[in-house]
Amino acid sequence: MKQIVSVQVLRGLAALMVVFGHAQHHALVQSMKIGGTFERVHLLPWGAGVDIFFVISGFIMVYASEGLFGRQGAATEFLGRRVARIVPLYWIFTALYVVVVTIGLAGTTKDVAGPSAILASFAFWPAYAAGRDIPLPVLELGWTLNYEMFFYLIFAAFVGLRRERAVMAVAVTLGALVVGGMVTQPSAAAPFFWTRPIVLEFGIGMGIALLVRNGVRLPGLARGVLLVGGVAILVVDPIDSAHQAMNWTTPNDLWRVLGWGLPAALIVAAAVLGRQAGPSPLSKLGLLVGDASYVLYLSHPFVIVGIRKAAQWGGLEGPSMLWPMVIVTVVGSCAVAVLIHRVLEKPLTRFVQGLLVRRRAPDAPAALSLR
Repeated sequence: MKQIVSVQVLRGLAALMVVFGHAQHHALVQSMKIGGTFERVHLLPWGAGVDIFFVISGFIMVYASEGLFGRQGAATEFLGRRVARIVPLYWIFTALYVVVVTIGLAGTTKDVAGPSAILASFAFWPAYAAGRDIPLPVLELGWTLNYEMFFYLIFAAFVGLRRERAVMAVAVTLGALVVGGMVTQPSAAAPFFWTRPIVLEFGIGMGIALLVRNGVRLPGLARGVLLVGGVAILVVDPIDSAHQAMNWTTPNDLWRVLGWGLPAALIVAAAVLGRQAGPSPLSKLGLLVGDASYVLYLSHPFVIVGIRKAAQWGGLEGPSMLWPMVIVTVVGSCAVAVLIHRVLEKPLTRFVQGLLVRRRAPDAPAALSLR
């Protein structure tokens, strides 16, 4: 599968949005501890990077599965590649988090995650976190991976159908889940989690992929209008996330889909519904971050804490150092992610794929790289 440069660059930008938002949050927490002030930048709702990721995920699954649709054994191969891509690295960072937190809270009165919560996290099974009213894994940002794996399972159930039928079946299933959730209002963690309207963002991404696969192309002006419109809606931020409480968690409801998911879809559509240009010096940097975006997403909380601890030990935690810490955090997170991507993620993914994905016969279509 030919890599779409614009999609990879957009993945990198989406990951950076999340990293920048979290880095600002930690700087604000630090300022409160030392009695200083810190004004966060709310140019964009940084959490909407996740919505861009979800739309891209739906797009890539359809776009990259062209050789799988309607083929016997497609579901097994699809899941094998997805498991190899997602699971090992997530397990590594979840285990690292459990170890770090257990050591850090040793000798304190604070509780650590119990065995059931840890097992649920490794199994991508939604479970209510202690003291929280929403389902969260022990590595909290892993909630997005719980949605990803759930989407992959649904997609795998229909990937053996012809492309249009498969996409329609997945979209109908996602829609039925959301409608069912609205009607029944489930309280159990898993049914509540899986029926949130945010799952519709995967369906939107699949629809954009169908347009691309069916040859739909837009002129530059039209794509520019989509891009400007998507960014403008995010700047306006219909959810008004900038004025929410510091510990506020964005609800994965229909308003989020409308306020963040639809503009994310406009941005993704602008990126893919046109002639794809070759890499430029700037896009090559974006590709570097985009290729490492999954590692960047998983690893940046560890980098944030590490830099904060280093600043404390070095006596550099004053109010004037908060913005430099944010900048160093973002740059350091990218550097760490690229390193881990090259040294660990790529060889580990190839190794696990070799175990889970059966080689095709020489006359079969080339294996896809679902990224």
